[in-house]
Amino acid sequence: MRKISNSKKEIELKITYTDDVIKDRMGKFGAVYFPNDIKETVEDILGNEVKKEILDDFFIALKKYDDFTEQLKGAKLNPSLTVLLFGPPGTGKTSLTRGFAKKYEIPICVVETDRLVSPLLGDTIKQIRRVVDLSAEIAKERGAFILFFDEIDAIGSERSNIHEVGEIKRAVISFLQVIDRINYEGVPLAIFGATNHQHQLDSAIWRRFTFHLSFEFPAYNLRKKIIEAFLNKVKNAKIGVDNSIFDNLNEELQKLNEIKNSLEKKLGHKISEFDNSLLWDEFNKKYKLDGLLQLTYGFSGSDIERGTRVAILKAINTERLTYDLFYNSLKLVGGTAIHVERQDILSNTRQSIRKSNMLSNDKKSLSGPREL
Repeated sequence: MRKISNSKKEIELKITYTDDVIKDRMGKFGAVYFPNDIKETVEDILGNEVKKEILDDFFIALKKYDDFTEQLKGAKLNPSLTVLLFGPPGTGKTSLTRGFAKKYEIPICVVETDRLVSPLLGDTIKQIRRVVDLSAEIAKERGAFILFFDEIDAIGSERSNIHEVGEIKRAVISFLQVIDRINYEGVPLAIFGATNHQHQLDSAIWRRFTFHLSFEFPAYNLRKKIIEAFLNKVKNAKIGVDNSIFDNLNEELQKLNEIKNSLEKKLGHKISEFDNSLLWDEFNKKYKLDGLLQLTYGFSGSDIERGTRVAILKAINTERLTYDLFYNSLKLVGGTAIHVERQDILSNTRQSIRKSNMLSNDKKSLSGPREL
């Protein structure tokens, strides 16, 4: 609210949503980060170059929202500041968004969607509207603001799923309505959604988000860069790192590239280690090497970081990180791909059991009451 002083004829800006007020009120829904609170930078998240380019354009537009919004309104093209990020956990969805928020100095609230979901009838819908309405008010007063829904599938599951209860279906409708309203009103509020279970999202959720960015497990050449980046951090912590680790990484990369180039020449098309097991099958036929790149197949950047932290704890006593110590630490934490695969199998098993139980109950109801 702006107030003109009669005595000095000066414009005084009264801010309702101060940093403390935002942290207090939005903190009920998740973690609030102002630019100075954010540790990650865009450069810290290796790879994802295409996604970085798209997000860079997006954040520039968000920052200059007031400059172009009236122009678009005149053409009846209200801007839709919505981004859906999907892919395995630990692949940089949240970190990269926070990095861009820091770069462009825009506050962000990472909403923990489990705080929105309630067993009380109608309460989930109220919570969704509260967090969006409050964010919109903040954006109207202070300018660009980011609302990031982590695990958005919790409130955006496919409505046709027979296992979803009515409350969740109503929550999906409510979420779609608030997104439409924000877009229609032209508020500088960017809404991000992130999920590890994109196949569970309602089709209408997909349509409401303008940008769809897929995050994948890093390929072996990128894993090498990630590993080396963490090893350099270990060095910066004044812990010695054996050169054999770097030597083995370079050797393994060279051999993988040779096999990949040979296979692509024979097949006449590009191949990926994630398409099938062809690359690693050929590698294992030709070489007997317990390499870090093979070990970290299906690892996310976060997995490699966790393995590095385990290795550091072990290396503190000796003040030296050896190849075997690093290898065994990474092996100990394991890769996300294994856990995701197990979760998918478990989830499918549970769904099969539920379907079986529902069919059984339906048959019982059709057969009429049983005699006691």
